[in-house]
Amino acid sequence: MLRERLKLVIEKNPPLREFEDDLFNLISSIDSEDTLIIVIAGSAAEGKYVLGMSDIDILVVKKGGKPISKITSIKNINVEITSLRLEDAVEALKSKNYFISHALDKGLYVKGEENKKIIFNLV
Repeated sequence: MLRERLKLVIEKNPPLREFEDDLFNLISSIDSEDTLIIVIAGSAAEGKYVLGMSDIDILVVKKGGKPISKITSIKNINVEITSLRLEDAVEALKSKNYFISHALDKGLYVKGEENKKIIFNLV
C-alpha cells in the first residue's frame, strides 16, 4: 500500500522518479504499528518539486511517542521529517500551525488518509 501511494507522489514529481526506491525505504523505516498518518507535504505534494532546490517534507502522526523533527537526506535531497503524537497534531491544528494544517489538508497521504477526518473532527 505504501508503494502505491508513493507512486502518486512520483507521478506528480517526475524528477523524484530516480529516488523512488530510496524514498520508499525511508518511508517504510518511519512506518510502525502506532503510525496513524504519513503525509508528503510542501512542494512535492503540490507537484512543484524542483531537483536541486526543493526538499521533501514528511509529516508523521503517531498514537504515542515523543515529537521529533529531523533532517536526513536521500542522496542529494534533504528530507525533513516531523513526527507528532495525535494530541500534538490536534493542538497544532487548534493553534493554526500553518505547516501542520496545510500538510494534513493538502498533503499527499502515503498512509492513513482515512484518519484525516478523525483528526479534523477532534479540533
